[in-house]
Amino acid sequence: MVDATSTVFNSIALSPQFMPTARKFHYQFNLRDFSKIIQNLLLVDREAYRRNPLGLVRMWAHECNRVYLDRLITAEDIAKYNEFLHNGMKEFSDFKPDIILEEPLIYTSFISISRGHEVVYNPIKDMDELKGVLENKLE
Repeated sequence: MVDATSTVFNSIALSPQFMPTARKFHYQFNLRDFSKIIQNLLLVDREAYRRNPLGLVRMWAHECNRVYLDRLITAEDIAKYNEFLHNGMKEFSDFKPDIILEEPLIYTSFISISRGHEVVYNPIKDMDELKGVLENKLE
């Protein structure tokens, strides 16, 4: 996980395409981004992922997307980021990139909370589940 995160981070941090400009002033990538990914991976329930390495790898991809992809504003930058992410995924040779990035690729803790369970960072099953929880909270 650390090597894959390092690959993605170094690719972004060293790429002239991801340097801040007047239009992309928020493209400030630093070690804080790296630590956010690792920190959130440490929030997992170890027992839930002990026999589910794919779930953990998918969570890693979600965290990378949350930290990096959510800031990108052009299709060209998104395509380049996806290239960097695929390079990072080479660390997980047991899994094909299509399986790692299969949609929905969203992890959250508020679904377990909304059901009265302990705070657990888990994937959503489908968008209908997420929509239902969010609509309940709005009521």
